[in-house]
Amino acid sequence: MLTALRNRKVQIAGQAVVITALVGGTAAFVGLNKQVDLTVDGETQQVRTFADSVSDVLDANEVQVADGDQVQPGADADVTRGMDIIVNTAKDVDLTLDGVTSEETTTGNTVAEALADLGIDPEGAEVSADLDASLADGQNSELTVVTPKTVTVVADGERTAVDVTAASAGEAVDEAGIELGEDDTLSLPLAAPIADGGVVEVLRTKTEEKTETETIEKKVTTKNDDSLPRGERKVQTEGKDGEREIVYDVTTVNGKQVAKKKKSEEVVAEAKDEVVLLGTKEPEPAPAPEDNGGDDSGDSGGSGDSGGSGDSGQEDNGDRSPMTTAEIKEMLGGPGSRWYNLVKCESNFDPKAVNQQNRAHFGLFQFKIATWQSVGGSGNPADAHPREQFKRAKILQQQAGWGQWACA
Repeated sequence: MLTALRNRKVQIAGQAVVITALVGGTAAFVGLNKQVDLTVDGETQQVRTFADSVSDVLDANEVQVADGDQVQPGADADVTRGMDIIVNTAKDVDLTLDGVTSEETTTGNTVAEALADLGIDPEGAEVSADLDASLADGQNSELTVVTPKTVTVVADGERTAVDVTAASAGEAVDEAGIELGEDDTLSLPLAAPIADGGVVEVLRTKTEEKTETETIEKKVTTKNDDSLPRGERKVQTEGKDGEREIVYDVTTVNGKQVAKKKKSEEVVAEAKDEVVLLGTKEPEPAPAPEDNGGDDSGDSGGSGDSGGSGDSGQEDNGDRSPMTTAEIKEMLGGPGSRWYNLVKCESNFDPKAVNQQNRAHFGLFQFKIATWQSVGGSGNPADAHPREQFKRAKILQQQAGWGQWACA
C-alpha cells in the first residue's frame, strides 16, 4: 500500500514536470511570434513572424526590394509586435507636363501621390487620369498634365492677359477666343510649349495684288546739223515717255510688307523716241577791229542789243600788254555801264576767274569752252587777253542777246 502511494506521487510529480515544460514552451512561442502589418504599394496584410528584422519579414513574404524602393521604417530595423512595415516600390512614369515630355521615377502609389512626389500641384490642372488611380503593375504609367497659367496674347494691336489651361501656343490662342485666318501664324510654332507668363503674338498674314505704274523713259538720239551754229541744240522730233503697269503679289504681316513678287506686266503707253539736232556750223569770222583810238561806238555802246546807253567800252585794238583792274573797268565803260555791271557780277573783274562750283565757266564773262569756241575763241577763255575776252563777249551778245548771262 505504501509502495503504491509512493509510485502515485512519482507519477504526479512527473506529470507536473511535463505540464510545466509545456506551459513554458507555449509562453516562449507566444512571446517570439509577432503580428505585424505589411503594406506593399498600398495593399495591406497582417502577418505573423518570428523574424528579428524588417528585411527578414520581407524575405519571408517574398517581397523583393530594388534600388529606389522606399522601405519604412528601414530594412535593418528590429521587428516589434504590431509594427507597420510599408514598402513603396519605384515606378517609371512618362510625364508630359505643359507639352514637355520627360521620364520620371516615383514611389507614389496613386496619380495624386506621384504628382505630389514630383512637385506638381494638380489643383486646377487637367490630368489625363483620376488622381485616385493606381500606379501599381505599370498602370497609368503615361501621365499628361496641363497646369493653369496666365498668358499674354497680342492680336490686332491689342495685348490681352488671359487665364488658360493650355499646353501649347496654339491652344492658348484658341482658349483666348482668337480666330486665326488661313494664312495667319504665331510668333511661336503652334505646338510650342507655353509657360506661365508667356507671350504669344498673332501674325496676321495677308497677300494682295497691287498694280504699280512705271515710266518707260524715252530714247534721245542726237544728230549733227551743219545748218545750226556750233553748240546749238534743237529738237527735231518731240519724244514722249511711255508707261507700263506691273502687277505684284504683296505679302504683309501685321500691316508691314515682308515680300513683293512680280506677277505680270503690260505696256500701256509706248515711249516715243526724241531726235535732237546739234549744231556744227562754224561761226562767221569776226570783223577786223577798227583803229579809232579806243572809241568803241559800235559793239558796246549806244543802243539796241549792244547793251544800251552808257556801255561805251573800248574796242580790241590788238594791244596785249597786261591790264590792271582799273583799265579793265575803263574798257568796260566804267560804273553804270551794262558791261561793267555784268562783269562785276560774273567775275568781279578777274580775267582768270574760274567758277568754283562746276569749274566749267571761265574768264571775265564766264564763258563755257564750247560757247567761247562758237564765237571764234580758242583755248581757255581765262588764258585770253581781257580785250579779246571783251571782243568775244560782244560777238556772243550780238548773236544771242543778253540772256546768255544770268547777271545781265
